[in-house]
Amino acid sequence: MAREFKFKGYTFYSEEEYNEAKKENETIEYIKARTDLTNTETVVALYNKMIDRKVITTVIGLDFLKRLRGLALKNEMINESKLRELPEVNVSKKKKEKQPLTTVQKLRRENLGLKIVIIGLAAIIVGMFVIVLTGKSSPLKSVYERDIINKYSGWQQELDEMQQKINDQLYFLEQNGIYYEK
Repeated sequence: MAREFKFKGYTFYSEEEYNEAKKENETIEYIKARTDLTNTETVVALYNKMIDRKVITTVIGLDFLKRLRGLALKNEMINESKLRELPEVNVSKKKKEKQPLTTVQKLRRENLGLKIVIIGLAAIIVGMFVIVLTGKSSPLKSVYERDIINKYSGWQQELDEMQQKINDQLYFLEQNGIYYEK
């Protein structure tokens, strides 16, 4: 939702325009306090000078210029040809409407959406691999378990064979009456 700034009966849709209008209003109040606006020649000179210097940029200033113009034209001795035309100012009476997106902007937006989807899918795939490789029923885990079991079963078989040889030698020694001390 766009923020609205109200000042002197006008609505501004950006803080920058609002601050500019306030600044312009201060300038106008300063001019009013120090200028004799009952003197037609002074009013005409002030009006034309303000337009020439392009000091008016908001509707607040434009409103003041219209009042000056009216004061100058009140005296029938002043012809409208002596007054400069009112300048155009950026009038923001309406909210700035959103411009429809261009084709390039639409494509960029879609491209960004696709990139997000691809990154999400890649993260899911990586997560699946992590689960498969570290889970209880991991294929690699069973391969490692099988290798360890084969290695230990080989050792067990060697130990059993050695134990059998020792038992055979002890039996032989006992049969022949040779005793050993523990």
